[in-house]
Formats: sequence, C-alpha cells, structure tokens
Amino acid sequence: MDRKFASAAVTALLGIAVPLATAASGVQVGSTVNVTKSQFAGNEESVGMNPAGNWLAGAWNDWHYNDGCGFSYSTNSGQSWAPETFVPGLTSFTNDPSIPGTGSFPIAGDPAVAFNPKFNTFDVVCQAFGGRGGAISLLATAFDPTKANSKADENLSYGAAAWTHPAAISTGASIGIQKGSNGKFPDHESLVVDTSSAAGHHFGRAFVAWAEFDGSGRSPINLAYSDDNGANWTGPIHVSDTSHKFDQDARVTIGPDGTVYVSFNGGPNETSLKNNFIAIAASPDGGASFGPTYEMGALINPVPGLLPNSRYRVFSDVWSSADPVDNGIVTAVFNDERNGHSNIYAVHNLVAGDLSRWSDPVAVKPSTKEEFFPWVVVSPSGRLDLTFYDRSNDPNDTLTWVDYAASTDKGATWQVATATNSGADLDKYQACVAFLQSASCGVYFIGDYISVVSTDTAVHLVYTWNGPHAMDVYETNLSY
Repeated sequence: MDRKFASAAVTALLGIAVPLATAASGVQVGSTVNVTKSQFAGNEESVGMNPAGNWLAGAWNDWHYNDGCGFSYSTNSGQSWAPETFVPGLTSFTNDPSIPGTGSFPIAGDPAVAFNPKFNTFDVVCQAFGGRGGAISLLATAFDPTKANSKADENLSYGAAAWTHPAAISTGASIGIQKGSNGKFPDHESLVVDTSSAAGHHFGRAFVAWAEFDGSGRSPINLAYSDDNGANWTGPIHVSDTSHKFDQDARVTIGPDGTVYVSFNGGPNETSLKNNFIAIAASPDGGASFGPTYEMGALINPVPGLLPNSRYRVFSDVWSSADPVDNGIVTAVFNDERNGHSNIYAVHNLVAGDLSRWSDPVAVKPSTKEEFFPWVVVSPSGRLDLTFYDRSNDPNDTLTWVDYAASTDKGATWQVATATNSGADLDKYQACVAFLQSASCGVYFIGDYISVVSTDTAVHLVYTWNGPHAMDVYETNLSY
C-alpha cells in the first residue's frame, strides 16, 4: 500500500465531496481549469504530455460550427491553457460560417493525442467522416507548440506553421471498402508513441489501433504505425485473431522490452451481452505482427448503453498499461455490472510476458452506485494512475464526480480519492452543433472516454464537466 495515502474512503457532506488534499495525504489537488469555456459542447477528451511535464495538449469532440476536433495546449504544466481552437485540415468549416475550413470532411471527432519526443511535437489523430460517397478516414497530424501563436484568431488554429498536413492512416466509406481490407469504417482509435530508445524499442514510432467495422457485423482490431511523425503509415495490421471478430475499444501500451500490447473488449457476436470478455494481444516486433488473442477475464454483465437515472450513453470499456519497471506486467482496468452496478475492476497478468494467466478481478472502489469510463496510465516509476467518473457520493445515484485512484502493486490494491469538489448532473447540457441545432437538441452525449497523463510528481485529469453555458472540457492538476 502506498503510505502517501491515508485512506481509500472518500466521504461526502451534503453532496459536497471532501477535497482530495484532506482525503489523502501525499497527493495534493491543485488548480482546476475550464479549458474550453464555451457556449457549445466539448467532450470525449484525449490529452498528451511531454516527459518534463510542462507541455500538455488536448483534443476533444468540438460541437461548434466546425463540428470537428477541438484543441488547446499548455506550456506551464496545465496551470493555464491557450484559448480553444480546433485541429485544422479536417473539416470544411471553421467556427465562423463565413470562413471556410481547410479540410474536406463535414465532421471529425474521436480524437487521440500523444507527445512524440523524437520530433518534439504532439501527434494528433481524429476520425473524419461524412464526405462524398460516405467517405471516412483516420487522419493524423502533428502540432509543434514552439511554432504556435496562442493569440491567433480562433479560426486560424494557432497558425498553419504549427501543424503538419493531415495524412490518412486508414481510408474507407460507410458503405464501401477500407484500404487494405474489407472494412466498413474505423472507429474508437487510440494512439501511443514509443518514448524509449532502449533495445527492442522503436523510438518515436506512433501506434494507432482501432476497431474495423466491416459492414457485415464484424469488428476486428487493426493497427498501423508511423516512423516519420505521421506523414506515412504502415498498416492496417490485424491485431485480434480469427477467433475474435467482434471487438471494440482498442488500446495500445508498450512494455519495457518494446513489446506492443493492444487490449480490447469483445463478445461472441455484435449484439450479445453474454459471454463477453476483455482481451489482449502482443507484438514482439514493433507492431509488424501480433500473436494469439488472450482473454484477460470475463465481462459478466456488460453495461448495455445506459445507466440508471441518466440519458448519456455508457458502455463497458477496458484500458491497459504495462509497468516500465517490473518487466512489463500489464494491468487492465474495466467497468462491469457484475454486482448489479457499473463498477471499475482491475486485473494483471501473473507472470511478465505470459498473457495466458491473469489475476482475479479486484474492485477499485466497491460501490452500489455507478462508475464508468476508466482510463489508466503508468508513471515512470511504475505507479498506476487511474481516473473515472463516479456517482457513489450521491445517495440518489445521479450526480457524477471525477475520481483519481493510484496503485503501486499492479492494481491489486487501490487508494481512491475524489478530484472534483462537487457532483454534476451530466444530463444538464446537451451536445448540439452551433448554429444548426437548438440548445435542447435532444443529443445526450458526454463522449465515450476521459483521459489522464502523469509523471512521478504530477497527474493531470481531463474530463467533461458542466460549464457556465454548456458541457466544457476541464483539467485538474494533482501533485505528489
């Protein structure tokens, strides 16, 4: 047990959570920043950070007129963020109807962000769709904070000099063919960069994994990688084996020996809520090929799309991280309704490099209320840093808090504390496109994930929260 934490219990008084600093010694909550501060929705966040921890960049679904991937960055460890803008080169709109965009797609979203130390830039990947003939693509670009003008007009995206031209990772159509396979469209991508130059690694290689919906109900997991800052991509490479064809939510993590792991969830068919599982596959050759798929554990009762007392969608999800210190032991976290409520659970493989044997699931914070959207990363020293939404502080199981949890024993035990000072009704605002829909458009959607990055001394949580006028993207700083 990490002695910096006093207790795993989080108490609440009159609906207000006790601040993190008083709930757990050793970790301190710092500033909370409303990154977007908008009259229109922002959700489904991803964040990246450089090893020094002073540069952060985040992207999200942007429900402004551009209907693309919103974007901002910080050069002071998240204490403040540049005024929000959007990733250029994706959509044919800006946030001003009179100013055309620099892309060709009507819509973009599902962002993923990671820092690339080889090029000293942030790699950014977004799904872009809605084009002629139902065209859909995964597009990659790179952002250089040293070339950015934080005071540029919102529609200029900090200036063209800060960005590379978007390149296609995967192209396809909603009723057509995906390049390299018989795919229908790529979805829910994740992005990781190999940051090590040790033997077995590919320093600066960016990996993107996604579920490939093939138009006939199947959704195997694919991966592509780039060694030139996203200008060119190798793939798609099949990750899930032929016995696992109905998968979703691919996540990439890299072990200390350079092994590339991809975790995901799946089932016996595209609609079944029975016999579902969380799974993983490994590549020993830098993503060029993958071995067999191993099931890490059962999803006893997957979340069917909705939780009690709310209208935003929620599903069961899995995220994994490989320990950089202890020979690459992989810990996976996921949410499941096995106790009648969506709670967060953790498993880890029992022997490094052996994906056939896994620990029994451990509840991170046992509760009779709902917990969802887990995201876990590992610090350089091997501490697991986890964030998730949590409704356990509300007796009515409606208001949502954001939790932070840490583990120093591969997820066998966790110390949990609440990172927000109060709960939020995440049905308060709806996700409406600016100028096109009314504020009561009827789209209850908070995104399908949140995000966390960390160093040994700092943790940054990025999540959707209620702002003054709409659901906004927030960032909370924690420090050790």
